[in-house]
Amino acid sequence: MPEWPNGTGLGPVGLVPTGVRILLPTYVLSCDRRGTSFIKEDYSTVIKMAEEDIYGNKVKYERFKENLNRLLLQPEQRKSFAEKRCKYHCKNTTNLAYIRKLFPILEARDTSYSRRNRLLGTFRLIIYSTQKDLKQIDKEANREEINSIVAFMHTRYSSPKSKADFIRDLKYLWKNLFPELDEKGRVDDTLTPYCVRHLRSKMDKSLEKRRKDKLTSEEFSKIVQFFSYDPMMQFYVTFAHESLVRPQEACYIRLGDVEMYDNYSKIYLHEHGKEGVQGFLRCIDSYPYLAKWLEKHPFKNDPEAFLFIINERYKKGEQQKPFNLNKRLRLACAKLKINKRITCYSLKRNGVTFKRLSGYSDVEIQHIARWTSTKQLKTYDLSEADDTFKNALIQRGIIKSDNNNNKLVSEVKTCLFCDKLNSFTNTMCEVCKRPLDRKKIFEQEQHKDKEIDELRSQIQKLGEVVRQLAHQEVKSKEKC
Repeated sequence: MPEWPNGTGLGPVGLVPTGVRILLPTYVLSCDRRGTSFIKEDYSTVIKMAEEDIYGNKVKYERFKENLNRLLLQPEQRKSFAEKRCKYHCKNTTNLAYIRKLFPILEARDTSYSRRNRLLGTFRLIIYSTQKDLKQIDKEANREEINSIVAFMHTRYSSPKSKADFIRDLKYLWKNLFPELDEKGRVDDTLTPYCVRHLRSKMDKSLEKRRKDKLTSEEFSKIVQFFSYDPMMQFYVTFAHESLVRPQEACYIRLGDVEMYDNYSKIYLHEHGKEGVQGFLRCIDSYPYLAKWLEKHPFKNDPEAFLFIINERYKKGEQQKPFNLNKRLRLACAKLKINKRITCYSLKRNGVTFKRLSGYSDVEIQHIARWTSTKQLKTYDLSEADDTFKNALIQRGIIKSDNNNNKLVSEVKTCLFCDKLNSFTNTMCEVCKRPLDRKKIFEQEQHKDKEIDELRSQIQKLGEVVRQLAHQEVKSKEKC
């Protein structure tokens, strides 16, 4: 068996898995089925491994690996309170070896930590719901046991989306741990194992429930006005609603990623973009709030500072977290008596809904959200038949539209007198203090015209009184 070069500290070549690249101080050894090739390469060309995200999934993953043996203990046998809360444990000790087999598969594919934790959570439920060896289930092609695992899952998960994801993950795990072989005894990646081939992730439509986080334009304006004391939060709410940015993507934006122009801004993603970091996020209608926040940003001269930061004294300047943003949104809804579960993702869903009802095409929304296709509109669109029916009646002139229904998308208000850009929640111009609503301007002008007419009539009456008094005084002098 061939050996690696002397001094590398590695064993025989045959012990290295196929496709693995090993870095040495002066060269990289690339192993494949055709043989071994020695290529000189710099460390800077190496692709980064999966990184920690805003939700701390890397820490959770490493902790799970360290405490893997504790899955054999029942909840009452565990020490910490957090471990006792977890009901799932491994009922068959042999199944724990398959989790260890799963770790190198996930790490070789550089799967994101959030995806790894989701798969491990699925696997934990599987080994809790059966007392049999998983390999034995696969050998016997025991579909009844697989069906019992899926049936147990239905008692634990309530959302159709969670149930569909579990079935997809179950088939993925089975395919990687117990793959089908071809006629030569090699792994066939194109085949799904017979044991789980019959499972379908499509759920019954009658089980779906309507989301309770759809906002009206009035409610959205109230939330924006509520955060008038906090310019960062006010900008985040309007920016997330306009650009359809994800919470994690927004929290990783730095000041150096913001390109300011006269009346708009382009904001580029720095890292952790789910669809990649290509393209940019538009900031047009939320531009006044961005300008206001950048004026008060405590680290506005540092391009490496985060755009959304924690402003409290004990953590000032640290990266903002979606947990804190959701907490503030819940507080705003509680104070405003909006009985809806509003989160950061609710702003994105409502942004998609408002844009669609305002006449944006699916392709326009796709480009704004930086999606690879328009399939995700089905997930984020909260519009109903009543909304489109009302729009059709308004277009035909059967019913009249008010301002709230006519302008679902929040737009920047330009002052007609001084051309100052004002945020959509402003009613008066910040510079000249004149009303921004054209109807109010018209009403104000009409009111002024009425006042002028009344003043003219009063002046005429006063003139007549003065003439009568003068005439009487002239007559009295003639008599004298």
